[in-house]
Amino acid sequence: MKKVLLAGVPKSPNLGDGLIAYTLNRIIAMRGKHQVIHFDLLDGRCDQSMPIYSARGGLHYAIAGAPAAKAAQAASAPALKLNSAGSSKKMTPDALRRLKAYWLHRSKNEKLNGELKKAVSESEAVFIGGGHLLIDTYWTFPLAVRRVAEEAKRQGKPLHILLVGARGPWSAQAKRWLLGVCRYAASIAVRDEDSRRFLLQLDPRLESKTVTLADPALFTPEAFGLTEVSAGVERPGKRKIGLGIMDPHEMNRHCELRWEREDCADWWAAAAKEALAAGHEVSLFTNGAASDNAFVEQFVKPRLKGVPGVEMTPYPTTVEQLVGTIAACHTVIAQRLHACIPSLAMGKPTYGLIWDRKLENIFADLGMSSQLIDFRESRQQLAAAVEGRMADSAEAINDKKLQLYEHIGRILP
Repeated sequence: MKKVLLAGVPKSPNLGDGLIAYTLNRIIAMRGKHQVIHFDLLDGRCDQSMPIYSARGGLHYAIAGAPAAKAAQAASAPALKLNSAGSSKKMTPDALRRLKAYWLHRSKNEKLNGELKKAVSESEAVFIGGGHLLIDTYWTFPLAVRRVAEEAKRQGKPLHILLVGARGPWSAQAKRWLLGVCRYAASIAVRDEDSRRFLLQLDPRLESKTVTLADPALFTPEAFGLTEVSAGVERPGKRKIGLGIMDPHEMNRHCELRWEREDCADWWAAAAKEALAAGHEVSLFTNGAASDNAFVEQFVKPRLKGVPGVEMTPYPTTVEQLVGTIAACHTVIAQRLHACIPSLAMGKPTYGLIWDRKLENIFADLGMSSQLIDFRESRQQLAAAVEGRMADSAEAINDKKLQLYEHIGRILP
């Protein structure tokens, strides 16, 4: 059995990153007998945390058995921590933030380098994949991505950059590191056209090996045994409307839009009441990020306390819980990309709140721009969303999945 190393951020508290790892794992398994060694860029090897599901619904631990009981117990308590408004961070000079990232990176070298060298030596190919990895997080990701690429190069292993997001600005040093990784890579697959354009503006020579593909979370049904999702069929009568909520302060890091927490909580409360008025039930959920959980706890729940028909879904601590929550809904209205994509893949009426360009691009690629909701002027859109009216995206999704399946087949050893 051939082995491939997949380096990403599967242990991120935002379970969307774990979902990427799960679904990539499943696509690779669909292409033949390969073992995936998972490596978290910031935390090291994590072989025992990647269960996948067969297309027939059976659970398989593709790497090295079920997670240890201690690890499962540690993951049982959801994190609740509201991000600061960002004033203290803005007052910290960029140079100091980069210096902190550099010394944290240095302090992890002894642990991570040993694990990485062993994992690369066991693998026939190295993939850096999933997540918004080609960004300059004050050197955190540039240093981590460079570490993997340099080890692959040192051992003479082929490197493929797989389904990442890329966005600027990059500092001069981060640009040198990340472009060095891209130039060594045998292929680069990004998740949206903005990422591709950004990379080619920095180095037009990357064009011949850079492609735009779909997000692997479109394979959620195959990865979790949900190939027959009856909830995806539009139906009259009472339905469960899933509201996937994100802390609006996350927008400060990714886009120009700003949404105050009080206003955002009012919007979600109004959305819930709109669904209830139409005769439906409501399920509030998050993707597991600590600040999203805390935002719902402190701002949204008080506005809907005691309102009948509103289910306060437990905050997920595993990808299985997140996928199960989405599968139980008939319609999903969400802001996080990896709440929207699994829902779309299951054939459910799905609506995304505009905030991040990659979400807009992915909806547009699927011919579903009409399913984007602008929270600043959305009353009519919201009424249509709770009634479950949506464009037919099945053919576009299948085309995207086929392109992704074929690309991974080409780069596997």
